Amino acid sequence: MFLMKEPADYRQIKTGCGFSLIKKSHAITNPVRHFHPWWEILYIESGERTFFYANRTLHIMAGTFLCIAPGILHRAVNPEGEVCSLYNVYFADDGIPLSEDNPHFSSLIPILQKIDPCIALLPEVQSRVTSLFSKMGLEILSAEEGWQEMVWAYLSEILVTVSRQKAQAGVAVQPSAEMNGHIAAVIDFLNMHYTESVSLASVADRFGLSASHLSRSFKEETHFGFVEYVNSLRITKACRMLADKKLSVLEVAMQCGFGSLTQFGRCFRSLTGTNPLDYRKSTL
Repeated sequence: MFLMKEPADYRQIKTGCGFSLIKKSHAITNPVRHFHPWWEILYIESGERTFFYANRTLHIMAGTFLCIAPGILHRAVNPEGEVCSLYNVYFADDGIPLSEDNPHFSSLIPILQKIDPCIALLPEVQSRVTSLFSKMGLEILSAEEGWQEMVWAYLSEILVTVSRQKAQAGVAVQPSAEMNGHIAAVIDFLNMHYTESVSLASVADRFGLSASHLSRSFKEETHFGFVEYVNSLRITKACRMLADKKLSVLEVAMQCGFGSLTQFGRCFRSLTGTNPLDYRKSTL
């Protein structure tokens, strides 16, 4: 019997389609900074959320659609009082990225690549996208005959609907509009020079700020500590480089800006939960 009402919350990590679908009616926070080797889409159905994406902190509201590319550093940090309901799709099955050889997924990749990372959907589009997510969830939960084809059809319609809004009259949330000017400039600098020897003191001096002011303002604007952010950028790059078997782990560490293998290994495990060699094996 097909489910007539969608549950308020569910977490389908192994859907049988190669991706995960999560619905939360009362999402409060996910303070862990992270990145992953698969695509992710996030839709805020109601409420609000503070979200760090790539290099900017955004305050996003109901009807916001985020498309997060592989390897992009992101983090949801909801200050006290911020609550939202959301749908989340990870194009991975229990931590294993969905293969681009999948014919359904391969047809969606060009759309994912063209969609703006953060879009505020128009009211009429919000209603349609919310309905499509609900229908997709019900199909997964029911597992009735033909449900997988229906799930992919609904997911395709969601992405095409969002993409068409942008082409016609989209309202894009631009990351650069949400951050203090000085900190935005610092982040842009770090994103270009993080593999070099950068310190809180040297960067503060470069921008005419005191180290204490920069440290405090950086944390307030990004919800990252200064060193934490720099190391996160370095580890993100290291993950991409580890796929190249020609480079030793030491060479990867040095090229990413780490002073020693010990420091690299400690930071890598902190962010990824594994060591560089095991991560390399998982990508082969």
